[in-house]
Amino acid sequence: MKNRQFSIAEIRNAIAAGVISEESFARLESFLIAQSHEAAETEKFTLFRGMNDIFIALGVVALSIGWFILWGMLTASPAFWVAPLVAIAGYVVLAEYIAGKLKAALPSIAIMASLGVTIMLYAVAIYMSLTSTPDQMSGLDDVVDFGKRSINVLVVVSVISFAFQVGFFLRYRLPVSFALIAAGILGVLWSALTAAVGPAISSYLHYLITATGLLLLGLGVFIDSRDPDRINGWAECAFWLYVMGAPMTIHSVAIAFDASPWVMVPVIVLAMLFSLIVDRRSPIISALIYVGYLLQSGFEGVSIDPSITIVLVCFIIGGLVMAFGVGWQKARQTILAPFETHAWRRYLPPS
Repeated sequence: MKNRQFSIAEIRNAIAAGVISEESFARLESFLIAQSHEAAETEKFTLFRGMNDIFIALGVVALSIGWFILWGMLTASPAFWVAPLVAIAGYVVLAEYIAGKLKAALPSIAIMASLGVTIMLYAVAIYMSLTSTPDQMSGLDDVVDFGKRSINVLVVVSVISFAFQVGFFLRYRLPVSFALIAAGILGVLWSALTAAVGPAISSYLHYLITATGLLLLGLGVFIDSRDPDRINGWAECAFWLYVMGAPMTIHSVAIAFDASPWVMVPVIVLAMLFSLIVDRRSPIISALIYVGYLLQSGFEGVSIDPSITIVLVCFIIGGLVMAFGVGWQKARQTILAPFETHAWRRYLPPS
């Protein structure tokens, strides 16, 4: 087996099988990074390891579609109340093997989503059967509509969903769960405020989204500060917090101020600086969307042909993305160089 090179996925499988420990792998990765003469990639995440993960995920999706169609057909039958329990047990068995043993992220997401939706719809159906007449439920669509109309149900479903995502993460330690946990935080806060204040709270939704986005970004920074070299699994958890928190924050600010250039330009600059400082690209990607929007608005104001406007916006955005991609480490070094001796610098990834 000359010059055999092992992939990260193969090493991860060895860890899952107990051949080597997570701590040993972390020490090995840290050593190899230290020996490398090139800047290490610190923003890593694994959504799928190959076509087999995609293949399994498609199988889970197909099974789930069939399950929900079948469940809808059983509405008028006593089996409607038994079938979900069987399905939940089946999903748990699948999760134990695919998420627990194989550690396959993409198929696990499909299982997590299907299992979570089944549990939430079943809870709503039980609540509906206790508070409504039986003839009001002729299909799963009626269950969904009932859940949307009832504030109390929204609160219960939001709490169940959030607890489910947290439990799924604690059981299987899949970093991508953090993306849904982040969305669950917003759902719980929004449903609770709607129940307490009423529909009038909808006019303040963008403020809540902004606050939640900032909370997620702050949590991401905190997790990153515990492992600046990003050699353990928590770094990937933080990645998903940035992925959710950055667009929530920037987009809600844009809605609140009608994407005014006087507001968005400082926000974009801050997002770019923040991205470079914490060595995370999600905030800067969200900011570039509004760079394109502002450029398009500016070109339209000077009566440029729409086709030329699109070309110019694409060229400018593409150039910015390429410049940041190629000069990322150099830009970080320039920004952080004056602060190398400060105590807080040790909480950031090396530049």
